Amino acid sequence: MGLFTGMKAAGLQRFVAPYYLSNVLLLASYLEKFALTLLGMAVMMKFWRRQSMDSFLSDAITYGKSAVALMVWYMDWRICIYYCLLYIVIYLLFPQPIFRGASCLEHFTPASFHSMVLQDPQPADVAWLVEFYAPWAPPCIHLEPVFAELSLTYTNDKLRFGKVDASRWSQLAKQHKVAVYGALPQLPTFVLFEKGKEVGRIPHVFEDGSVASMKIRRQDIVVAFGLEDYLEASRTKKPVTPAASGKKSTKKR
Repeated sequence: MGLFTGMKAAGLQRFVAPYYLSNVLLLASYLEKFALTLLGMAVMMKFWRRQSMDSFLSDAITYGKSAVALMVWYMDWRICIYYCLLYIVIYLLFPQPIFRGASCLEHFTPASFHSMVLQDPQPADVAWLVEFYAPWAPPCIHLEPVFAELSLTYTNDKLRFGKVDASRWSQLAKQHKVAVYGALPQLPTFVLFEKGKEVGRIPHVFEDGSVASMKIRRQDIVVAFGLEDYLEASRTKKPVTPAASGKKSTKKR
């Protein structure tokens, strides 16, 4: 968690924020050509499995800093300590900027969540896909642009999108079995509600209470909650089929 966690940036402007510029300058201060080639190969492999450009660049920076620290350690461990201290300072001063571009998201408080999602959904047949997140959690930061884009693409008269800041409204997160802190925080967690009832979530919760370990990507959300089916139901003015209600939140191993 950085000192300036309130830093927000919209669109492509976030990629010229101090977080990226300071890390690139630090990496450029010591990277040999051979190491740079190996690092580039590893980074390109991550590119094809990226969650978003934010996650890809964050992974690339982490790999680069690890490579620099390892090379400097073999050269002189005292210089390595110097680099590690710089890493810590940059981490504290310049957190990764949060995407705040266009979206169609409702930001819930406990009161608005209960009135709009649980007690009296309006209209009655509208479903809500809600993300429980924390603004300081890297996985949540990485999926910010993805969830925003999904809300713009799939919001219709059958489905709407919302967010709950689980670090701020921790009791609401706890009520819906979302762990915010501890050894295995479940952030982000996406939960689909229909007529005030949970009908699906990712990551999945097993019958023994354990949580599936997964790196959530755009396609996982689209397929797990049947977003295309909601869109089609909206266009044809037909009811959403049961298969579009998301997969069960518990399943056997």
